[in-house]
Amino acid sequence: MKKEDRRVKYTKMVLKQSLLDLLQSTPISKITVTSLCAHADINRNTFYTHFSSPYDLLAQIQDELIQEFEKSIESVLDNVPKMLVEICNSIKNNAVLCNILFSEHGDKDFLKKVMYLAHDKSLNEMSQRAKTSDRELLESIYRFCVNGSVAVIEDWIKTGMKKDPQEIASFIDKISNYGLQAFLD
Repeated sequence: MKKEDRRVKYTKMVLKQSLLDLLQSTPISKITVTSLCAHADINRNTFYTHFSSPYDLLAQIQDELIQEFEKSIESVLDNVPKMLVEICNSIKNNAVLCNILFSEHGDKDFLKKVMYLAHDKSLNEMSQRAKTSDRELLESIYRFCVNGSVAVIEDWIKTGMKKDPQEIASFIDKISNYGLQAFLD
């Protein structure tokens, strides 16, 4: 694999930062290559040397973040509570970026992609503990848990991540395993 030139790295970094700046106030669907290049002070031809569209650039930013999340949960995939803590820690450690990517101007499904990183391991763990072997039912339960987790994490992000990642992860784990019963008398 050929090492990237410093100028190429700088150009990509400036384009990524410019896209993130624009996403704070503009939906990705409204960001044009022209506006992105003007913000980055980079020629359109230079943009097209590295990316095909603003969506392509956004996908690369997301892929890099997903890789970071994958590395952080790699050692705890067999332990769902620890994995949730690692995901929440990674979100907190990348707060500015996650705030933008998970916002109304970013990709609505990106947080779900993050939560599905452990899909297979989580389903296997669920199937070992469940009273059913119905794979379709287990998939539905998993989707229910993921969508609930996404809602909790979105609220956490929107409120400035004031709570500790451990506390958020613990809440998600508790409600996923015990439902409302865990919080009722």
